[in-house]
Amino acid sequence: MYLAYSASATGSEYCVGLLTAEENADLTKPESWTKMPYPVLTSPDFDDEVSGPGHNSFTIDENGNPVIVYHARPTEEHKAHSGDPLYDPCRHCYVKPVFFDSEGAPVLNLSDKEFAGEN
Repeated sequence: MYLAYSASATGSEYCVGLLTAEENADLTKPESWTKMPYPVLTSPDFDDEVSGPGHNSFTIDENGNPVIVYHARPTEEHKAHSGDPLYDPCRHCYVKPVFFDSEGAPVLNLSDKEFAGEN
């Protein structure tokens, strides 16, 4: 079982974290969950194009493939905002495909180049 959540403050450090639990665990017990020691989607995953990915949800695309839908800011627009990032109006909605590693864990941070099979 995987649970993705928004983590950190709402600026460029905003990111997506992940909790895991065994399939048959009692999900109402905090001890059933393990927090990944690192975020699974961060600003550096986007080659400085967008920053602060967070506030996420999952759905499927028109072909039945899983995707993550999340908020982020175009980095250049975000750099121009000097106030509290919570009130920065330049957040946009983005969609990325979700892949799974050999153990079934979601992989959210593939770059567009990696997704296309480029170096």
